Amino acid sequence: MIELSDLSGEVGVPFFNAAGDTLNTAVYLKRILGKYADIFYLTVLGKDPLSVRIQDFIVSEDINTDFIRHHPDKNCGIYMIENDSDGERTFHYWRENSAARTLFESDNDFKCLGEADIIYLSGITIAILGKRQRDRLMKWLGTEGQKKTILFDINFRKNLWSNLDEARHTLKAAMKEATLCFPSKEDLNAIFGSMENIEFLQEYCKTPNEFFVVKKGGNQSPQIISGKENSLRLKGFKKIDKVSDSTGAGDSFNAGFIGAYLMGKKLSKSLQYGHKLASKILKHKGAICSAEEIVEFNFE
Repeated sequence: MIELSDLSGEVGVPFFNAAGDTLNTAVYLKRILGKYADIFYLTVLGKDPLSVRIQDFIVSEDINTDFIRHHPDKNCGIYMIENDSDGERTFHYWRENSAARTLFESDNDFKCLGEADIIYLSGITIAILGKRQRDRLMKWLGTEGQKKTILFDINFRKNLWSNLDEARHTLKAAMKEATLCFPSKEDLNAIFGSMENIEFLQEYCKTPNEFFVVKKGGNQSPQIISGKENSLRLKGFKKIDKVSDSTGAGDSFNAGFIGAYLMGKKLSKSLQYGHKLASKILKHKGAICSAEEIVEFNFE
């Protein structure tokens, strides 16, 4: 999507950036893994100038765009960020005619998934699909997806679903197929109801190597729930003093954690990498900062 951010009350002119939950994670993950990973981005764009701008940005980040399709009649989605004094954001969307809503209409989209070793999927992607495309994706996850490592950020957005029952049923099914899940505590509360005990997530871990990384916000330690770990929390957790913009913090946390985990770091170290990267992003306006700002996260 195109992100409009840092809208000044005096000038009223926003910055234009390419962003979006899965793209944010893909960009940060490629930056920190570098030559150790070939990352492909799967989406559908339009042929409008802003769609071209998005694709050019993805290419500039050394992410492969071979599987990106271009819809002849639809455009890219757009969202605008508003921040309060604490850096918390409110989003405004223009995506009714978004080309990304046609994802998984083509068999070529599933070809991309079939060629991947690891697949990163968002609940937002699932939510914007039509019923036929969603059913096709969920069927693929339950069959061919069993052969893959599936990383799933629940990213629950109530307004994208017809009703809560539909969202709960679909997201629970995706959680069961995933190897690693990245919900926020806010997601879990919204889907399952307010709760204190989140150890019930162990029910979704079919093997000891499957787990949940529960994000609890900028000033609370993230927590891992798995089939073999009742609870693992981040040691040496440092609170964030000043938040400029919380946009993309969860996506960057995911990238930092996944990057460290894939490079063989322990779970506790992976939590630290995720938290450190997210802390950097919280001080930046918009979802994606410059590559120079996170150069120290390279694992070489």
